[in-house]
Amino acid sequence: MSAGVRLILPALPENVAVVRQALAGMTDALGVDPALGADMKIAVTEACANAVIHAYDDEKGPLEVDMVAEGALLTVSVRDRGLGFKPLPADDEHGPLGFGLALIASLSDAFAIQGGAGGTEVVMSFEIGDVPNGPLRPPTGQLDEDRPAPLPGLLLLRVSAGPLAAPVLGRVVSLLAARVDFSIDRLSDAQIVSDALAAHSAEHALDGHVAVAVTETDRMLELRVGPLRPGGGDELVEATEVPGLGRLLEQLADELTVEPAGLNGQDGELLRLRLAEAP
Repeated sequence: MSAGVRLILPALPENVAVVRQALAGMTDALGVDPALGADMKIAVTEACANAVIHAYDDEKGPLEVDMVAEGALLTVSVRDRGLGFKPLPADDEHGPLGFGLALIASLSDAFAIQGGAGGTEVVMSFEIGDVPNGPLRPPTGQLDEDRPAPLPGLLLLRVSAGPLAAPVLGRVVSLLAARVDFSIDRLSDAQIVSDALAAHSAEHALDGHVAVAVTETDRMLELRVGPLRPGGGDELVEATEVPGLGRLLEQLADELTVEPAGLNGQDGELLRLRLAEAP
């Protein structure tokens, strides 16, 4: 059985750290050796950085990252929808400005790069356990599935239910909360909210995954959780009740609403939470 993480986010330099945090949460949950985890971060960082730097020139576009653990392999796919992947250039005085495709290939146990009208994708597989004898096949990825383009500016995290949800969502939400300059107390609140969503949202979701879209503004985070099944928004809020404290999401969110996930209201529900720093 596979377990995975999917990230869709704007291809901006600061968002490479979001990918690294999601990967760190996943490797922690899977018990990956720290040295191997560090190698994985280097390879994935290089692939993301090249997409950020080279894919779109001065235009904006998405960065799409899939991380899937299946058996003894963890495979990471980094995709852009722009001009293509290029190794970072060398500088005569300071040496290489990036690790390059060669290092990505050397750090991974299987490696592939492909491109076309739909963009460019780098796919890396890492052995995180004992793999049966025989060479690994080059991994396949997102371009093979012909996925539709995501909405511009979207930051979406989708995690399999189970042990990955809390460490991955918690690390990502904590980073974003720090990025919008939350105080220590509000950072703690954001962590509690992310833990509650990781623990309860999958059971009320349409597809059994934890899915959270995040909007950042100055000293504020908005989380849209779902799509949830009809009635799932209220059920999710009720599931976070703690005796003597009440419903955690109601207690900690500055604003909490349930709204249709689609224009016609037939695509389930979204639970929208706003967390803001006090003036």
